[in-house]
Amino acid sequence: MKRNAKAALLMGIASIIAGTTLAFAQMDGPPPPDGPMQGLMHREGGRLADRMLAEYDLRHEGKITHTEFNTVIYNRYAKAVHGGKGMTYDEFLALHMPEFQKHAAETFKRLDWKGDGKITLEEYAAPQRAHFEMMDRDATGVVSCANSRGAQSRSGSDDPNDDAVGRRGRRSGGFGGRSGGFGGRGAGGFGLARFCQLNDLNQDGNVTRAELDAAITKRFAAVTKGKGMMTSAEFYADELSNFQDMNSRMFKRLDRDRIGLLTLQEYAAPEEKLFSRLDKNNDGVITEDELRPRFANRSGGGRSRRNS
Repeated sequence: MKRNAKAALLMGIASIIAGTTLAFAQMDGPPPPDGPMQGLMHREGGRLADRMLAEYDLRHEGKITHTEFNTVIYNRYAKAVHGGKGMTYDEFLALHMPEFQKHAAETFKRLDWKGDGKITLEEYAAPQRAHFEMMDRDATGVVSCANSRGAQSRSGSDDPNDDAVGRRGRRSGGFGGRSGGFGGRGAGGFGLARFCQLNDLNQDGNVTRAELDAAITKRFAAVTKGKGMMTSAEFYADELSNFQDMNSRMFKRLDRDRIGLLTLQEYAAPEEKLFSRLDKNNDGVITEDELRPRFANRSGGGRSRRNS
């Protein structure tokens, strides 16, 4: 099978598994995916604009001004702190919890192909294996971790602006779980760093398909305690543990003055970075065109040429 045809097939599998779920922004949702579960929340380019405009376009003009954006961020912060002097970790966690619970339940249903309320090893492994295929661009059977070092460094950075990429740009998936997917594109970045951390068992800087399968089997056995089936309760507990850990690490990175409270400025720093990234022409306004991913425009152009 040709490589591009294979990639197209894998993307189709991803769409079937993931359904139409979170968009790139997911502004009121949880922190970025921090594990192999990220793939089941396959982002769909067309939803970025819809989600962003629905949440931030307060005047319903088909665009988002900087003032509108800041207003939404301020209102979200104010609601979370309930008039307090800063956002506590518990408030930070509570802000993200409803979205986590919703999507954890949805993700379990997508994994449970048979609909019997349990996940087999094969069901659990399928999106992770597809993720491996996506990252193995040259079809060598090996994913190199060489480009993950910088991402690992950034993920531990003390600069809250670094989290702008994480909190928003890494939203290709789930919520810190271990069960696999299509986060990261195999060319560096947080997705690759986390993928390698979880699956490079011999720590030689590469992940082979055999290593991946061994790592998946080990994770599955740890959660199910060797029973061979994962219940929804076991799945949720594992996801929740990782979700809480991820929130804790992110809160500490954002808490610049280390007092255990996030100021509005600390909380909003990654959001401000996001606005700057999306406002491609730096005019203080995010238009719908700027929200559309560039690959969508290229694919559209390709269809036009083929049909001409």
